[in-house]
Amino acid sequence: MITENLSTRSGVVISAKKTLHDNRLEVSVSADTLRKCVLHWSLLADIRAEWKTPPGTVWPEGSVSFGQSAVQTPFVEHQGVGRISLAVDLSAGYRFLVFVLFFPEDGHWDNNNGGNYYIELSDRKREELTGAGISTDIAGVAKTIIERETGRNSWTLMHRFNLCFDLLDEVRGDRREGFALIFVWLRFSAIRQLDWQRNYNTKPRELSHALDRLTLKLANLYAQAAGERQLIRLMMTTLGRGGEGQRVRDEVLEIMHRHHIKEVTGHFMEEWHQKLHNNTTPDDVVICEAFLEFQRSNGNLDRFYKRLEEGGVSKKRLEGYERPIRSHPDFIPYLKDALIHDFEKFLGVLKSVHAGTDLGIAIHEARRLFDPEMHGLMDFVWFHRDDRTVPVSSLAEKITEARRRLAGQMHGHDDRVRDLLFLDLAMEDFLRVAVERNLDSGLTGNQVVDLLDMALENLCFTSTDDELIQCLSLWRRLVKMPRFEREWSLMAKAFADRLERALASWIDRYYRLIQPKAEFLGNAFRAEKWAIDLFAEEVVRGRIAFAVSMLLRRLDPLLRKSAQLGNWQVISRGGAAGSVEVVPSLRSVQSGHFDRPSIIIADSVSGDEEIPPGVVAVITPAVIDILAHLSVRSRNAGVVFATCYDQGIIDRMKSLRGKSIRLGVNPAGEIVLEEGAEEPLSETAPHMKAGKLPSISIPVFRVYAVTSGDFDEKIVGGKALNLKRLRQTLPEWVRIPSSAALTFGVFEKVLSDGRNRETADAYHALIEQIKDSGDPGDILRKLRESVLNLKSTEGIVSSLRPVMEQSGLGWPDWDAAWTCIKRVWASKWNDRAFLSRRANGIAHEDLFMAVLIQRVIEAEYSFVIHTVNPMTGKRDDAYAEVVLGLGEALVGNYPGRAMSFSCRKGDGKSTVLSFPSKDKGLFGGGLIFRSDSNGEDLSGFAGAGLYDSFIMPQPLKAMTDYTNDRLVWDRRFRDEFMRKICSIAEEAEKAMGYPQDIEGAYSGGAYHVVQTRPQVGLEGG
Repeated sequence: MITENLSTRSGVVISAKKTLHDNRLEVSVSADTLRKCVLHWSLLADIRAEWKTPPGTVWPEGSVSFGQSAVQTPFVEHQGVGRISLAVDLSAGYRFLVFVLFFPEDGHWDNNNGGNYYIELSDRKREELTGAGISTDIAGVAKTIIERETGRNSWTLMHRFNLCFDLLDEVRGDRREGFALIFVWLRFSAIRQLDWQRNYNTKPRELSHALDRLTLKLANLYAQAAGERQLIRLMMTTLGRGGEGQRVRDEVLEIMHRHHIKEVTGHFMEEWHQKLHNNTTPDDVVICEAFLEFQRSNGNLDRFYKRLEEGGVSKKRLEGYERPIRSHPDFIPYLKDALIHDFEKFLGVLKSVHAGTDLGIAIHEARRLFDPEMHGLMDFVWFHRDDRTVPVSSLAEKITEARRRLAGQMHGHDDRVRDLLFLDLAMEDFLRVAVERNLDSGLTGNQVVDLLDMALENLCFTSTDDELIQCLSLWRRLVKMPRFEREWSLMAKAFADRLERALASWIDRYYRLIQPKAEFLGNAFRAEKWAIDLFAEEVVRGRIAFAVSMLLRRLDPLLRKSAQLGNWQVISRGGAAGSVEVVPSLRSVQSGHFDRPSIIIADSVSGDEEIPPGVVAVITPAVIDILAHLSVRSRNAGVVFATCYDQGIIDRMKSLRGKSIRLGVNPAGEIVLEEGAEEPLSETAPHMKAGKLPSISIPVFRVYAVTSGDFDEKIVGGKALNLKRLRQTLPEWVRIPSSAALTFGVFEKVLSDGRNRETADAYHALIEQIKDSGDPGDILRKLRESVLNLKSTEGIVSSLRPVMEQSGLGWPDWDAAWTCIKRVWASKWNDRAFLSRRANGIAHEDLFMAVLIQRVIEAEYSFVIHTVNPMTGKRDDAYAEVVLGLGEALVGNYPGRAMSFSCRKGDGKSTVLSFPSKDKGLFGGGLIFRSDSNGEDLSGFAGAGLYDSFIMPQPLKAMTDYTNDRLVWDRRFRDEFMRKICSIAEEAEKAMGYPQDIEGAYSGGAYHVVQTRPQVGLEGG
C-alpha cells in the first residue's frame, strides 16, 4: 500500500491509496468536502496527452461521461470520508489518473491554474528516480519540476526562477544530489529545451527581480556550503545576474524615439520592441549582437541570420515567439554609426540582465570591490582579450593571479559574493577559451608546460579533489627544474599519466552524478535527443578541466620524444601471425576459444585476465605492470603482449579487423606490422599445439604445519622451498622474513572432517557440475563460497600455533587468520586459475595448495626484479620495478606505472626507464598468507599469479605523494638503491642457478627478499 496526499488550490486535500498487487486506487476527501465537489477525471499513458474518456469497465458507481474526454464521479461516504475506488488495468498502458475538481453548487472548477492534478498509478517512476540517483528526499522536488514544466499552465523564465528559489529550500538529505538535479533542470532551460514563455507576459523588471533574488540566494549558499560549491557554480553559469530589467524597456524606447525608428526602419524594430516589452529572454542578447553585425556589414542580411544561428536563434524561432519577429531589419546608411553606438550600449543592458558570466559585465559589476592591483589585472585582461599579439600565457598569468586574489574573498554580503562569483566564473571560462583557441598556434614545449601549470591551478581553485591537488603539488616542483632533458621528461610523463587518470576519474564522477538526471528529466521534458545524450559531456567540455586535458594531449608527444620513449612497451616479446579481433575488454573474451590464431586489440585490460586459447598476441593502450598476471602468463605461453601509446596506431590496427597480419619486434623494441602475408597462417596458436602436458606431482598429507627449517618439496610448494634455499645462500645484508607453512593436504583434511560434511557434499557436487559447464562463472563463485564455509578443526589449530610461535610469528587473531587461509584455498577456483588449468590440461583434482605464512615487512618501497631483462632478452641486464609501500600494489596491477630501471650486471650501471605514477599505495604490517601450490613453476608452465595471497590485518590504501620522495628526487639515494637491487639480482641468480623473478622490500635502510621463482620462459637456464 502506498499513500500519497495532495493539496489542491481550493483547499481540498486528496488522499490517494495505491494497492499495487491488485492495481486498485482509492481517492478520498474529508467528510465536510465530499458533497461539495465531484472528481472530473481521465486515464492517460502520457501526462501531456489529450484527455480521452476512460473505458466504462473502470468507471466507479455513479460515474457519468463528460463529452468525449472525461468522466465525472461523485465521492461516496465511507467511514467518515468521501471515497472513490477504481480498479485500473496497468497492462493497458495507463500511468496517470489526471483530474480536476468541479463544485456543482457554484459551477466553480479547480484545475490547478490550468496545470491539472495527477496521481501516478504505478511505482515505475520510483524505479526511474532510483536509477537517476534521485532519492526519496528529493523525489518531491523532481516531481514538482516535471509537473510545472510539462503542464499547460502559464509559464515563463520568471516562474521557473521563482520556483527554483523555493525548491532550493526543499532539497533534503544529500544536497549534492538535489543541487545536481536543479542544475540539470536549469541547464535544459539555458540550452532552449524548455519553454521560455507560455501564455504569459513578463515585464523585464519582474524577470530581473526573479533572477536577482535567485542568484543572491545561490551566493549565500556558496559562501556557506563548501561541499556543493561546484554544483552551485554550475547553476550560476545558467543564469543572468538580473541587472536593471526596467532599463530594457526604457533604453529601447529612447533609442527608437531618438532616431524616429518607427518611421524610418519599418517593422523589425517595432516587432522586437514588442517582444522586449512583453517577455525579454537571453535570445535578445543574440538578436542585439546580430543587429550590430547587420549594421557593421552595411545591411548584410546573410551576416545577420548567420550570427543568429551561431547564437542558437533560428528564423523559425524568431517567428515562433508569442510576439513574433517576422520582418527583416532595415539598413539606413546615415543612422549606421549612431545605431551601432546606441545598440552596443543596449547590448550591455541586456547582458547585465541575462548574461551573468559575460566577462565585460562581470568585471563592470565587481569593479567596486577591486583594490588597485586587481584593477590593473582586470584592465589588462579586458583590453587584450582579443589581442592575438599578446601571448596566451600572459593572459593566463593575469587571470590566475586575479583568481588567487578572489579565492579568499567569497564571504560577506550576498551581493558581494555574487558579483565576485560571477567574475570568477567569467575568468575561468575566458581562460578555457583562450587556451583552446591557441592550441593550434604553434605553442612551444615550454609554453605548453606553463599553460598546463596555470590551467591546473585554476582547476584546483574550486576543486576539492585531493588527487588533482596532489598532482598540482608535484607539477609545481617539476616546472621549476630545467625542462625537456631526458630525466625531467620521464618525471613529467609520470606526472602527466597520473593527472590524466585523475581527470578521467573526476569527469567520470560528474558524469555519473549528472547524466542519469539529464536522461530522467530530459525524457520527461521531451528534450531533443542530442541534448539528452550529450548533456554531461557538453558540461565537462565547457569547464577548465577540458583545457587541462587538451594541454596534456599536446604535451604527450613532446615528452615522449625528449624522454626517448617509443610508441610501444613490449611486455612479452616474439612474433605472431593471426587474424585481427577487436574487443572492448580482454575480460569479455577470456573464457572463450578462438578457432584460429587471433591477434586481440583490446581497449581495456586490467592485468588479471587469462589468455583465451587461440590468441597469439594482445595489443592494448592500457598501461600494465610487467609482473601483472597477464604479463607473466603471456611470457609463459609465448604470446606477444604489448602496450601501444599511439592511438593512431591502435586505430589503424582496429581498421584491419578480420584481416591476417604478422607482428614482430624490431631492434628498437617496437612492434612492426605486416599486412596480408602471402604465406598461409598456422592453423593453431603456439600454445594450442599438442605436446607434453606439464608434469605435476601428487603429494600425500603428512603433517599440518612446519617451520621454515622443515620446508620440504613433498609438503610445500616452490615459494617456501626457494626461500629456504635463499636463506642459506644470500649474503647477510639481504634479509629473509620469518615464515611457516600449512602443508599440502591440509585443505583436504579439513574438508573431510565430520563437522564439514555438509559443506564437503556441496563442494564435491559442484566439482561434478563444473566438468561439463560451458559457462563456469556461477559454479566457480559457489565453489569459493563453499570453501569459505569450512569450520576450523582442532588438529589445524593445535598444530599451527606452536609452529608459528616457534617461527617468531606469534599467534594472531584466529578468526581473521582462518578467514585468510580459507581465502587462499578458495583461490584455486578463481576464474583465471580454472581457465589456465583447463587450457593447459592440468586436472583440478591434482592441484594441491599449501599456505606460506610470512611476517609482512612494513616497506618504504617494494620491488620486483627480473634477473634477465624481459624487454630486451639480454642476460647481462636485469630489470626492476619499484612502488611505494607494499608490493601488492605492484603485483596487483594498481593503476599507473611503477618506477622501472634496467641495471647491468657486473658494474651495476643503471638506467631509469620510468618514474612512478601510481596514485595509490598499500601500507602496513602484520602477516601475509601466500598461496603455494604444487601447480606453479612447472617445466613449460609457470603458474605465477594464478592464485591469491591475503594480508592480515588488511593494509591501508592511501594516496601516494611523490613530492618529496627520495627515490624520485634524491639522485644519490636512487643510484645506491638501484646498485643494491642489481646486487640482489646477481646474488639470487647465482644462488638458484638460473634466472629469477624476485619480490622484495626496502625498510629502514635494509633490503629484504620475500619471494623468488624461476623467471618465466627461462626456467632451468
